[in-house]
Amino acid sequence: MASLSERLGLGGPYLRLGLTLVVIAALGLGITLGLGALFPGFGRWSPGAERVPAGVSVVIAGQVVDLGRCGRFEAVGLLEDLAQGLTVLPHDAYLDRATKGVVPALEGRRLDVAATVAAAVAAESGETVAPVWAGLAPAVTLADFPDAPLYAGNPAKSQVAIILNVAWGDEFLDPICSLVEGAGGRLTICPVGAWLEADAGHGAWLAAAVARGHEAGNHGFYNQPMTYGDAAKAGEEIQRMAGLIGRAGVKEAPFFAPPMGAFDKATLQAAAAAGYRTVLWSLDTIDWRLEGVDVIAARVIDRVKAGDIILCHPTAQTAPAMAKFLPAIQAKGLKVVTLSELLSPALPTEDGGAGAPTAPPD
Repeated sequence: MASLSERLGLGGPYLRLGLTLVVIAALGLGITLGLGALFPGFGRWSPGAERVPAGVSVVIAGQVVDLGRCGRFEAVGLLEDLAQGLTVLPHDAYLDRATKGVVPALEGRRLDVAATVAAAVAAESGETVAPVWAGLAPAVTLADFPDAPLYAGNPAKSQVAIILNVAWGDEFLDPICSLVEGAGGRLTICPVGAWLEADAGHGAWLAAAVARGHEAGNHGFYNQPMTYGDAAKAGEEIQRMAGLIGRAGVKEAPFFAPPMGAFDKATLQAAAAAGYRTVLWSLDTIDWRLEGVDVIAARVIDRVKAGDIILCHPTAQTAPAMAKFLPAIQAKGLKVVTLSELLSPALPTEDGGAGAPTAPPD
């Protein structure tokens, strides 16, 4: 009688073939496990095997880099070569020797090569990918100089700010704001409390201006020097003005512009204790003297530079002078922004910064 293996057809050459295949599979598995132990990651998917889709590029500092069909590691190599020359080191805040005021810090940046390549790998064919930047934080900031006044922004930033101190001149406010808005800029408006309190319409006007992108700062309550030598008295005046701005439904920017530009140590301490930075100016139009539109405009056109804080008031000659000096500011590649934006350590978003930073002066 035939055995069970013979009846199932498993005897003879079929059995030997099956055993041979089992042995080969076992040997293959053993080799794979052994190589995996010697070389971790062997046999696994590698991100380096990914390729950027055809036609994908990235534009960095005006240069188009074609990454299409590059492997991930090849793309990383191409961008690493560029990245070294694109790093912008941060600026620390420091005290200016001439003014004794603090110059604000400015962040640096570096190209995040890994994130940029990842975006390129995930892109659609023919797509232009934006570079990814990583910020470099400064070690010293405005917070390290809480009582120091501030006269200008960081000169490595291609921006300026205009402070509009208001104690009178209602009829000139809208023309001034319209001109600045038309030039793509925004003001930091600092009214005194007595003006704001005198007419409910003043608060409504300020709220509307802030809604359009301007910001409101604190100019004290009375239009007079606050050199009292008494921090408590100065603080009361600052807080009284803050209450008026709040009741107008306006979110106040943390800047105190002392009336007449006059201050003493107690004024600085009071402002800092109330959470404000005392801000002066680096370029004064002296428009309140009404010396003529061309004279006022020339003070800005001839001297304006990156980081300037420009002081103005609502006079009959201010708007016509602005019509002359705002185009000059733009022609120098400068943008009119609020104090908050100018003094922020963030690099301008439109170009990632205004060129390579320079070291603070000795």
